[in-house]
Amino acid sequence: MSTPKVQVERLTKRFRMYPRPAARLAEWLTLGAVTRHTLFTALDNVSFSMTSGEFFGIIGPNGSGKSTLLKILTRVMFPTSGSFRIDGRVTSLLELGTGFSPELSGRANIAKSARLLGFDEEFVRARQEQMIAFADIHAYIDQPIKFYSSGMLVRLAFAIFAHVEPDVFIIDEALSVGDVYFAQKCFQRIDQMRARGCTVLFVSHDLGAIRKYCDQALYLHHGQPRFLGDARAATDVYLEAMSPGGAARNLAPRDPAGSTGSSVAVGDPAGSADRHVVFRSRCAALRSELPARLADLFDENAIARVAAFTGGRIGTGAVEIVAVRVSGSDGAAREQFARDDRLTVDVLARVRDNVERATVSLQITNRLGVVVWGTNQHLLQRRTIRLRAGAWSHARFVVGPGLGVDEHTLDVGYGDAAGEGHVFDRLSAVARVQVMAEGAADFVGAARLPCECDVAAYEPRAAPLSTAAAAPNR
Repeated sequence: MSTPKVQVERLTKRFRMYPRPAARLAEWLTLGAVTRHTLFTALDNVSFSMTSGEFFGIIGPNGSGKSTLLKILTRVMFPTSGSFRIDGRVTSLLELGTGFSPELSGRANIAKSARLLGFDEEFVRARQEQMIAFADIHAYIDQPIKFYSSGMLVRLAFAIFAHVEPDVFIIDEALSVGDVYFAQKCFQRIDQMRARGCTVLFVSHDLGAIRKYCDQALYLHHGQPRFLGDARAATDVYLEAMSPGGAARNLAPRDPAGSTGSSVAVGDPAGSADRHVVFRSRCAALRSELPARLADLFDENAIARVAAFTGGRIGTGAVEIVAVRVSGSDGAAREQFARDDRLTVDVLARVRDNVERATVSLQITNRLGVVVWGTNQHLLQRRTIRLRAGAWSHARFVVGPGLGVDEHTLDVGYGDAAGEGHVFDRLSAVARVQVMAEGAADFVGAARLPCECDVAAYEPRAAPLSTAAAAPNR
C-alpha cells in the first residue's frame, strides 16, 4: 500500500472569543486569572488521508471549517491539537491575490511568486511565457495588477501555481471567479497534473464539480466531519442534510447490512462457494415474500444487485429499496442499449414506516460524473403515493429513447414529498447503462433535446437601380 501524500490525524482548532476588546485586555492584565473568553471550535477531530494523484474534495456550508482546515494545512495557522503530514512541495490557491504585490506588474509578480516558492531565475525564464499564455492576459501582463479584475487575478494565480509542478495542489473556491472557458482550461490542466502524480485538494460549493472530478470527499458541518468517502455519496449526504428539516438531523449513509426483517444483508457472493449459496438463498427467500406479479418481474438478479450494493447509500430507512431492474423495449433485462431503444427502470421497495406522501426519483449520470437527466414524481407533476408499513412499493420509469452514446450510471431513491425533504433511501450508481452506437441517430451529444429545424432557400434580392441609371435622359 502506497504512503499517503497527505495524512491528517484528529485535527482540532479552537479560537478564543471575547465579547468586547476590554475583556481581552482584562484577561491579559490578570495573566489569565480572570477568564473573559469563550471557546469556539472551528474544527473538531478531523482525520483523512490522500494518496498520490488523488482528487479530494471538501464540502460544507459557510462556517463549517473548510477554510480553517486549509489554512492549517498551508501553515497559515496552527492547530490546537492533532497533527498532519504532507509529503512534497505544496502550492495553494486560497484567498484571491494572496502573495501578490498590487504595485508590481503581472510579469513581476510571476517572478516574485516563483522566488517565494523556492525557484530560481532560470526556472522563471523557462516557464514565464507558458504561464502568460495560459493566463491569456498578454495585453495586460506588464500593467500593475491593482488594475486587474478578479477574473484576471485568478487567471494569473492559477497559471503560476499550476506550472511550478507541485506535489500537492490546494484550491479554495478560486475557480468560481473565472469564466466557464477558463474553468474548463483549469480542470484540463489539473488532469495533466494528476497524471504526473500531483494530489489535488479542492474546496468548493459547486457540487457538480465535486461529483465530476473528485474521487473522495469530506463533508464538514460546524467543524465536525459528517461523511468521508465516495464523492457522489458525500454530495448526496450534504444535500439531504441541507434540505428542509434535514440540517438538524445527523444523517449518515445507510448501512445496507443493518437492515432488519427478511431483507438481504450485503455480502460478497464471490467470497466463497458457501457464502454464494447463502447469499442466493436469501435473495430467493426475499423473492418468495413478494406478491406474484412482483415476483414475476423481479428475479433474483434484480434483488442481488441491491443486496450486494456497497456504493453510496443514504436515507432514514422508512422505505428500503430491495431490487432494481433495468430493461429495454423488449422487456429483457440488460445493461447495453441501442441509442433508439427505450430504457425501463423498475424499482422495488419495502415500506418500514408509514409515509403520507412518498416520491420516487431517477437520475442518470454519464461516465464523467455529469448529470445528464433526472426527474421525480413532483417534477413530472404526478400524484404522490401513501405508503403503509409492511407494504411493498413498485415504481417504474420509462425513459427515451434519447440518451447519447456513452456509459451511464443510475441513481434511484424514495423521498418525502410532504415538505420535510427527507430521503428515505437513495442508492447512487446502483446500475450501469451503456448506450451503443447502434440504431438510428438524429443527434450527437449527451442527450436528445426537443428540436425543430426548417431550412429554406431564397433567390438573391435584385440590386436596386443606381440614381444615375434611374434618371431620365435630357
